[in-house]
Amino acid sequence: MKKILSFLIVAVFMSCNQSNEAQIDIVDAPQMQVLVVNYELSDMSLEDHAQLGSDVVGNFAPGKINGLIGKTFIGNIERGVFGGVYYFTDQESVDDYLASDLWKGIVAHPNLVNFKNESYSIAAISNVSNGFADTRKTSTKADLNTANQLLVVNYELSEMGLEAHAQLGSDVVGNFAPGKINGLIGKSFIGNLERGVFGGVYYFTDQQSVDAYLVSDLWKGIVAHPNLINFKTENYSIAPISSISNGLPSL
Repeated sequence: MKKILSFLIVAVFMSCNQSNEAQIDIVDAPQMQVLVVNYELSDMSLEDHAQLGSDVVGNFAPGKINGLIGKTFIGNIERGVFGGVYYFTDQESVDDYLASDLWKGIVAHPNLVNFKNESYSIAAISNVSNGFADTRKTSTKADLNTANQLLVVNYELSEMGLEAHAQLGSDVVGNFAPGKINGLIGKSFIGNLERGVFGGVYYFTDQQSVDAYLVSDLWKGIVAHPNLINFKTENYSIAPISSISNGLPSL
């Protein structure tokens, strides 16, 4: 089984006051995975695409797919990019989904093109920043307290080892704890060692909060870090149907 171990060492930093046995239990536990899927539309209107989402969302309801915790349906109309952010209990469940008839049917749809999917492990420190999908509060309807926007951030490391990067994560995670950033519901710290890509998946209540974060001193300090390079940010709106697939986090 393919095993992505990014950020795994963070578990050791977060459990430094525990016994060695407890540390081993944390490190050996399956890591929650996040799968980010993007695609574009071909000869399909936004209305027809919305209807397609409504037609298929029931396939992603809790209990329908082995290991799937939830799926957030996303889209950026300006960029013409749509897709989903899936949370799985482990990498094996991701692999099974990407080999399933359901996934094969999605990518074979004639009006959905240019698929791109990226899988990441979720760092243990994400428990501080409300980033674990299986413990995060969700809502059955969209309102002012639910996530309306999703921000995906990627970056690479330059002259920084994984241990130093893990320590950096432990040092800054408190800044993303609930209530610390206006409009932020939660952040999952993510990483893919094989690709050498790290970052975060953030849920915000509104676009104004996303914009405010991206001009904040905290964000400016992150992107100015000399060992974090090649930043990439992608902002998406969240479809209300995500409530059906356990993908609508709430304050």
